[in-house]
Amino acid sequence: MRLTLFRLFVFVALVQISEAQLGGFQCPMKGSPQIRQGDRVAASGGRFDSQRTAGKKHGALDLNDKLGDAVFASLVGRVAVADPNWGNMGGTVIIDHGSGAYTVYGHLDSVLVAEGSNVKTGEKIGTVGYTGNASDLKTAGLPPHLHFALIQAGKSGLADANKPLRQMKAWGDYWQSLGAELTGAV
Repeated sequence: MRLTLFRLFVFVALVQISEAQLGGFQCPMKGSPQIRQGDRVAASGGRFDSQRTAGKKHGALDLNDKLGDAVFASLVGRVAVADPNWGNMGGTVIIDHGSGAYTVYGHLDSVLVAEGSNVKTGEKIGTVGYTGNASDLKTAGLPPHLHFALIQAGKSGLADANKPLRQMKAWGDYWQSLGAELTGAV
């Protein structure tokens, strides 16, 4: 009996570990997109740790590309947000990958998926654009980019209607903490 309970415990522990450590994420764009370097609009560029006004952190990667180039789902999941005008992020898709993992795709010129739909790894979900506060780049003659973030949270469902990740709409492309349920951008 003890050995059986021990085996059950080990099995449950291994299942929980495997669910918590998702792998297989792919680049959301074709080729090897360049991370946005410092420019007239954002002196520190578009890295996770780039500084923004009032001491805020960027919290994502800005991946330069051409207007209208395809953006793909980095991993299979359920579309929690699909909005062509999501505040300062402009066209935005957030995918809930389960186990508390989310990917965020912002400044999209077009959003090609619907909230609640399921997507496969590599499925086209939108196109690169100048939407939201990225319109400043177009005015300055700079290339468009994809605002891309991977967020590891305490559980799934946090991007659904009236849930904490929906607060990102008001933040623009800055990272802020949501407390214990959300461990942050990775």
